[in-house]
This record gives sequence, C-alpha cells and structure tokens, in this order.
Amino acid sequence: MRLRPIEWTGRALRRAGTEMLRRGGIKGIWFDVGAHHGEFTLSYANRNPGLTIYAFEPNLRAAVSLMGRAPNFVVIPIAIAETDGHAKFNINSMDAASSLMQICEEAREAWIGGTSLSVESTVYVPTIRLDTFLNLFKIPFVNLLKIDAQGMDLAVIRSAGDRLRDIAKITLEVDVSQKPLYRGAPSKSEVLDFLNSAGFTLIATERQSYGQEENLTFERS
Repeated sequence: MRLRPIEWTGRALRRAGTEMLRRGGIKGIWFDVGAHHGEFTLSYANRNPGLTIYAFEPNLRAAVSLMGRAPNFVVIPIAIAETDGHAKFNINSMDAASSLMQICEEAREAWIGGTSLSVESTVYVPTIRLDTFLNLFKIPFVNLLKIDAQGMDLAVIRSAGDRLRDIAKITLEVDVSQKPLYRGAPSKSEVLDFLNSAGFTLIATERQSYGQEENLTFERS
C-alpha cells in the first residue's frame, strides 16, 4: 500500500537502475503488477528505450491515466489472479488500497492511517494468470516482477506456475502487522517459505507504512 510512496522499493530499483545505466541502459522485460499511477516503473521506461514494461492495473481510472505515457510502457487493465476469468474488485477511497481482497474491519481500526480507508464501490474486473499471459504473448523471460497487489502478492507469484522459473527477480509487499489488513493475506513467513522453495533468495528488505508493511526483494539463486 502506498501510504508513503517514497518508502516503496524505490531504493532497490534505483540502485539496480543506476548500475545498469552505467552499462548503457536497462534492457529486457519488467512486469509491474499493481502499477497504480506508474510511480515506480514509468520513469525507467522513459529513460530506457530497450526496456519493455507491462503494467497491470485493474482500476480502469488509474490505468487510463497511464496509457500513452511511453511507447515501451504497455498498460494492461487486468488483474493478475490465480484464475483466468473475472473477479470482484474493491475500489477504495484511497485508490492505491483497492484490491481483489476485502479489508478486515478489525485490522483497519488498528491500522495507522486506517481511517482513510473505505470501500467506495465494487466492480467486476477481468483476471488472468501470469503463466497464461506469458504464454499468450510468447514472453520467454522476465527480468523483474514488481508486485504491489494489496494482499494478493503471493497469489500473483503462484499464478506464474511453472513459468516462475523464467523470472529473475521479484520485489513484493508483505503485511507484518499483528493482524493483516486484507482478509487472507499471507504472512511474511509464508512468502519466504514459498520463494525459498522455488529457488529464490531474499536480498533486500525495506520497511514502510509506519512499520506495518515490508517490501522484499528476491533474486533467483
């Protein structure tokens, strides 16, 4: 959740970006799942014509604001989920908190900044698995998968199926509060166990949202 955007995975991305720029620019393919307004990847698309970024944003209002911003920034107004089809999407008054998952009211009351979170409407949005998308578009390899899907981050990773082996680096968000804000959101230990068993190693951790969330970056071992 981008309650304080400056805290995001920006430092990890900037470090990688600075190093790659020294080598002549970033190339390859990135996926930005939960792109919102492109805060963390759009600038990389603008500065690196050899990089292609697929930005997934199911909130149509936010997705439309991203379209046409860069020729190599491909906006996909679809949610990544574990099934292909459609699902209910909860649009929050703080649009960055919109999610396929429902907010736990008890957790919201204890959440720092939780008073600004309320569901304004619920709409149906199309959903697609990562492996389905990769196969349909014949994408052989993803250099970076960035996820900010409001409790759905591990589900996004699981949706890659066997194609998870074709992803080099993953950065995602986990809730580390006593009670998860989103019902059914995985714990940090669940995320670590899954990705470690899939051959990834944790290389960076950043706290955000007043210590209620962490951004974790993994690389394939």
